[in-house]
Amino acid sequence: MVSNKSNFAISSWHHNDNNEEDEIVILEEEDIRSGVDDCSRSLLGRLMADRNFNVGAVEAAFNAIWNQPTSLRIKQHDDNVYQFFFDNETDVVRAEHGSPWLFKQYMIHLRRWKPDMQIPQEDFTHIPV
Repeated sequence: MVSNKSNFAISSWHHNDNNEEDEIVILEEEDIRSGVDDCSRSLLGRLMADRNFNVGAVEAAFNAIWNQPTSLRIKQHDDNVYQFFFDNETDVVRAEHGSPWLFKQYMIHLRRWKPDMQIPQEDFTHIPV
């Protein structure tokens, strides 16, 4: 029997003195497709603040600001860099088009996630006016 599923293997190389083997992670195409689908309905932005905020506080505030969008989830990537995940496209568009937003007097500009983004290297310092 032949499987129609495609698998992708990702390995990481870490040299160490213990001669340990590399770790190999196998990802199924469906898992990758599901992750990309989730990210396609997400926005990224950096809160322009001189202090860090807890992701729970950010999530509670934006749930209130955006009138409780269905299943809003927020992931913190770095100091004040957040990814906002939405279940439906209407909520994504409304949040994207209303940007920039204010959170505790600090501005955050949100832009749509793209598959080729390298989140740690993204420049979130410019906000269109």
